[in-house]
Amino acid sequence: MKWSTETNRGPAARHSDAHLFVALNIILENGCISRKDLSEELGLGEGSTRNLLETMKTWKQIDVHQQGIELSKFGMETLESLPIKFVRITSSTYVKGEHQQGILIKDKADAITNGMKQRDIGIKYGSEGASVFIMRNDRIMFPPDVIVDERDPEFAKKIRAVGMSEGDVLVIVGSEDLPKSRIAAAGIGLETI
Repeated sequence: MKWSTETNRGPAARHSDAHLFVALNIILENGCISRKDLSEELGLGEGSTRNLLETMKTWKQIDVHQQGIELSKFGMETLESLPIKFVRITSSTYVKGEHQQGILIKDKADAITNGMKQRDIGIKYGSEGASVFIMRNDRIMFPPDVIVDERDPEFAKKIRAVGMSEGDVLVIVGSEDLPKSRIAAAGIGLETI
């Protein structure tokens, strides 16, 4: 999926559609957030954050008040309409990186072959790597053929607990800082749908 957040004026944007998805989620988590705090959580400079917020404001995804930035009704509808969502799950066995972010992608297991494409997308966004899990025939798989239910039943339970169901994909991304993990996970999710 692509939302083009680029404009034809001014310097090149330092943000991507992945930043937009992450920003929507951060604003949702916080309820109300300052531009400075959002900038830090995104790992972007204030100028790039300002540019991103202008785009979000133009698209009516946010409301800006003196107290801070809030998600608009349309911003909430945008997040709810996407077949991807952040989930809290980590694994030192399958994923490198101190800071990890999971993303659940609904009904895209058939788009996954061996998970290398998703890993490469994550690396392009600055992560140390990504591990992909799919659910087929009610089994958690680590593509192409490792059955996690048999090899690591405790971790398979954790995967199911985040809401994974038949045909879904879970990607866990790791890096040295949380903003990179979040952006990479969002990038993988958006490029997979």
